Amino acid sequence: MSQLFDYTGVVEEVGQVMTFGSGFTKREVVIGNDVDSPSKYPNPVKFTFKKDNCSLLDGISKGQRVKLRFAIDGRRWEGPKGVQHFVDLTALKIEVLNADGSSTEPVPAPAEPDFAADAGDIDDMPF
Repeated sequence: MSQLFDYTGVVEEVGQVMTFGSGFTKREVVIGNDVDSPSKYPNPVKFTFKKDNCSLLDGISKGQRVKLRFAIDGRRWEGPKGVQHFVDLTALKIEVLNADGSSTEPVPAPAEPDFAADAGDIDDMPF
């Protein structure tokens, strides 16, 4: 499996789902500089969600601060202009962040322990 990376920034653009003749689908999102790292030279980066992951961008809109998990994919293609190499940042997960960097995704509540099953007989207590 590829090495995974995280990228945090502000959504600049969310593309539409693109479907190709083979049935392959992809959807692109452009993420700009994070709010706490303003730059004289903006650095927008395009990430691609593929196949079933396209739906992860539903509900994501311009201006939201997000954190992406992605892998770097590369491929070689031989065409009329000779051999070409392509690099793709394949996004696997996206989560919307609050201004302080915490996730807006709900944290699952811890399971409550079953004290009744562990209590045993009160007469068995050593004190």
